[in-house]
Amino acid sequence: MSNAAIIENPILRGFHPDPSWTWHNGRAWLATSSFGLIPGLPIHTSTDLVHWQPAAPAIDENMGAKLFLKYIHDDTRGVFAPSIRSIGGALVIVSTVVSIEVDRALADGCDPDELRAMREANGNFALVSHDDGRTWEGPHWVSGAVGNDPDLFVDADGTAWWLAAHQSYNQRWPYQSDVYLRRLDMNSWTLSGPEHVLWHGALEGAVWAESPHLFRHDGMYYLLAAEAGTSRLHAQSVARSSTLIEYFEGNPANPILTHRNLGSRYPVQNIGHCDVLRDDRSRWWGVCLGSRLVEGLSFMGREPFIFPVAWEDGWPVFAPGTGLVPRFVDAHTGRAAVVEPDDRTDTGTDGAISRIPADQLLRSPRQPGWLWTKVDHTDFAVFAGRARELRIQQTESDYAALTIDPIAREAQAIVVAHGTAETVWSGEYSDDIEYSIRLNGSILEFRAESPERQGADDHPAADSTTLTVRAGEVPITGTAAGGYPIPAASSPAAPPTSTLLASRSAAFLSTEEAGGYLGCLAGALR
Repeated sequence: MSNAAIIENPILRGFHPDPSWTWHNGRAWLATSSFGLIPGLPIHTSTDLVHWQPAAPAIDENMGAKLFLKYIHDDTRGVFAPSIRSIGGALVIVSTVVSIEVDRALADGCDPDELRAMREANGNFALVSHDDGRTWEGPHWVSGAVGNDPDLFVDADGTAWWLAAHQSYNQRWPYQSDVYLRRLDMNSWTLSGPEHVLWHGALEGAVWAESPHLFRHDGMYYLLAAEAGTSRLHAQSVARSSTLIEYFEGNPANPILTHRNLGSRYPVQNIGHCDVLRDDRSRWWGVCLGSRLVEGLSFMGREPFIFPVAWEDGWPVFAPGTGLVPRFVDAHTGRAAVVEPDDRTDTGTDGAISRIPADQLLRSPRQPGWLWTKVDHTDFAVFAGRARELRIQQTESDYAALTIDPIAREAQAIVVAHGTAETVWSGEYSDDIEYSIRLNGSILEFRAESPERQGADDHPAADSTTLTVRAGEVPITGTAAGGYPIPAASSPAAPPTSTLLASRSAAFLSTEEAGGYLGCLAGALR
C-alpha cells in the first residue's frame, strides 16, 4: 500500500490539544489550543488528511496583546479549546481566554473598556478571517457568554447559535455540567433569548461534560460532548434530537470512543474531545485528542488523532470495527490500515539534528526572553548553543534546567519538581563543550558533547535566532491493538560524541506527576 495514501496518527506531533476542524475551500482546516503561548491557536491544513501544512496562526503578538495573554494566572491558563467553522465563505474561530489577572492588567495601563468587555463575555471571543486564514479580525467579545469550550452552529434557516458548557446550576453530583445553547447575533456578537440546556452528558455521575460540537445529518441534530476530564477516564459521547432546542437523546452505545477500558499502560491514552467533518467526497471523519505514553507516562501532552466515521441506524459509529483510534488509516477507503514493520519510522532513534528558526519558535509573555519548541519525539535533546539557560519544561514549576555562566566559568544542572530545586551536577564551564538536556524515553539526561569530534555539518551549536534539537524515537518491543508501538523499557544509546553528566527519572516532567495541560517544551534563554 502506498504510504502517500496512509494517515499516520498522531497527525501532528508534540502537544496540539483540543482539536477542532472544518472543511473549507477544498481542504480541512484544523485548529488546536495554545494556552499562553504565542504564536497561538496554530492552524494546519490538508487536502487529503495525510499531509498537513501549517497555515498562519490565528494569534500573533498583536492579537495576543488584545487577548491579555501576558496576564494569565499561570502557564496552564490562557486560550482553551477553539472551534473552527466555515460560515458564509469566512473562517470563524470561537474560544475562551481563561483566568487573567485583571488588576495587574489595569495597573499596566490596559484599556479598561476592553477588559470590561472581556469580563462581560467571561473570556469568550470570536476571530474571523475573510482571506483563508491569512489575517484575523477580532477579538469579538461575546457579551453574555458563560462557561467554556464554545462552538458556533448555523442552522439551515441561517440562524446562528452559541453552544458551550458550564457547571450545572443545580448539581446532582459534583462537577455535573450542562451543555447549553443560545441565539447569537454575529453582527454584534451578542447573545439573546433563553438558555436552552441540551444535555448533561451520557453517564450518571460523570464529570465535565464539555467540548460540545453540534452538527446535522439526515434531518437530525447531533451533539458531541466529551466526559470525565482529559486524563485516563476521558471518553466521547453523542446525543441527538429532531428539534434543536429540546433536550437531546443519548446514544445507548455511549461512550462511542474511549481507551479508558484498555488499561493504564496502553500506548495511547486520554482519548476524547472529538470533532467531525464531511469532506468534499461526502465521507465522514473524526478527530480527537490523545496522549502517547512511555513507561505509562505522557511527556508530549495531547496530540490530534484521526479516525473514520460510519453511520448506522441514525447514529455515528466512531472507528468502526475496533472502537480504537487506529495508528494507520487508509485515506482512500476510510478503513484502518496495516503497515508492515519495515515501513515504520519508530523502531529506534535516528539522531537527526535540526535547527529551528526563530519564526517557528514559541514565546510566552510570562517568560520573556525564552524561545520554545514542542517536544515531539520520545527521544528528544535540546542544545544550549549560546544560551545562558536551557530547559525542558512541563510547567513553570516543573522543569529540568542547565545554567551557564561563561564569566564565572561555571555550569549547573538543576531539577525543579513542584517548585523545589535540586542541583544534580555542577562543573567548570568550557567553550569547547556543547551542553544538552535529553528526554530519553522516561529518563532525563544532562549531557556534554565536544564539537571537535563532530563534522562541521553536524555541529549542534545554535546562534541567537535558532534552537537546535536532536529528535528520534526510543526502540519498541512490539505492537499493541490498533497498531501502536510499545516503547521499550531500555532507551536508545547516546551518540558516541556524548558524555553523560547526570541522569534521573523524568517522571516529574510527565503530565501525570506535574499536572497541567500542555506537554513538554524545550527552550533556551539567550
